[in-house]
Amino acid sequence: MDDDPAGTETEQERIAELSALVERLEARVAELLERNAALADRVAALEAERGRHSGTSSKPPSSDPVGPRQSRAERRAAGRAARKQGKQPGAPGANLARRPAELTMVHRPACCGGCGADLTGAEVMGEVRRQVIDLPAIQVIVTDHVAERRRCPCGHETAGVFPPEARAPVCWGPEIRALAVYLMDRQHLPVARVAELLGELLDAPVSTGWLCALQQEAAGRLGDFVAHTKAGLGVAPVVHADETGTRVGVKRHWVHTLTTNRLTLLVVHPRRGVEALDDIGVLADYRGTVVHDGWAPYQHYDRAAHAQCGAHLLRHLAAVGETPGFAIWTAQLARVLIDAKRAAQAAADAGQPTVGARRANRIRRRYHDTLAVAFALLPAGPPPPRRHRGGWSSAQRDAWNLASRLRDDADQVLRLLDDTRVPFTNNDAERSLRMVKLHDKISGAFRSADGAEAFATIRSYIQTAALNGHNRLAALRQLFTTGAWLPPLAGGT
Repeated sequence: MDDDPAGTETEQERIAELSALVERLEARVAELLERNAALADRVAALEAERGRHSGTSSKPPSSDPVGPRQSRAERRAAGRAARKQGKQPGAPGANLARRPAELTMVHRPACCGGCGADLTGAEVMGEVRRQVIDLPAIQVIVTDHVAERRRCPCGHETAGVFPPEARAPVCWGPEIRALAVYLMDRQHLPVARVAELLGELLDAPVSTGWLCALQQEAAGRLGDFVAHTKAGLGVAPVVHADETGTRVGVKRHWVHTLTTNRLTLLVVHPRRGVEALDDIGVLADYRGTVVHDGWAPYQHYDRAAHAQCGAHLLRHLAAVGETPGFAIWTAQLARVLIDAKRAAQAAADAGQPTVGARRANRIRRRYHDTLAVAFALLPAGPPPPRRHRGGWSSAQRDAWNLASRLRDDADQVLRLLDDTRVPFTNNDAERSLRMVKLHDKISGAFRSADGAEAFATIRSYIQTAALNGHNRLAALRQLFTTGAWLPPLAGGT
């Protein structure tokens, strides 16, 4: 029987339709598989981010989750010292020592505890002493300053001169003014609580408006200090730089710091990048070494040498090393960085400006060999611009970014081998900014840019005073009497 042409044509059309459908379904399946892989990678990235802590990121230790306490056996198994509670062997003791007494009070028994006889004039057989250290009753001292006007026999009248603190018919003196600024800018008490404390403790009822004006006045008196500090930073061999965010009103501002082990400068600016650093005006002509966390705007200042914070890099390595395939090379590179730190410290202790060539070359060789292992474990790069695309997992992307940074900035990472004045970490700058975050937690956002800038200027002053062993409250007292204390400009790191 002959084939039916119509039936054959219909069957071929059906096959073509089914083939097209299969192709569409295969394309759809491939699309869904790719999307599923991207979503799985995104979930993995979010879970990794959720698991970040102070050891693998820049999060503060206060944000770490609180887990159950480890037993001594568990700590010993983890390689950590199983210390007992309390004072440790060899640690210096702390006790309340006796002091020379300004007042002695003798407590005599009035009558015999046995027969009840009067003990006046009885023989003293011994004594036991106990010393109480306390404060006198706190009260303000009110001083009337009287400026006389006297007439000379020649007929000319001359008036006496008031001291600087007698600035109005009735005013608060430098002790209360210094204490108020100390409480606001060192102890970070909110303005209303400072007013309450002064009123209840010192019987000095001040207003919150007066306290805000006092901060502005204190900052205004520090113009010479700021200029002096910038000059010192400009000639220091090593300067630490960092920045952190803060809120001024409803807007985000940035607190920038430039610091050494003797000088601190804090500046509030609405910008975070090069524009803010240019306005601060220290780094443009700086020729020393800037220690920072690798943030790109610092690299803009190419007249200076650069060094990157090893503590940041160790945290990044720990984060990448949480992926099992990358644990070996990240741990090895962390050991290289620690060895570089120890070599630089040993050379510095020996008074050497650089690490010896043989030891430094050995560390550099290990450093680059480890990076070669890292790249061998990764796909041929670079990864695609968009995350969760192109077959790269988030873990691979993070590993590539870190390895590339360590390769491209190797001279900055290992700067301490060439200059032992360069420290391993950027802790000086981070300590400088820590109190800004504490202020945000206690007092909340700044109400105005002027208030934020005044806080930063005063913090620069009292932190610099403390770095130089100068009493902070004494420095503020001097500010309100003879003028701002100025630090020595000896080189620092």
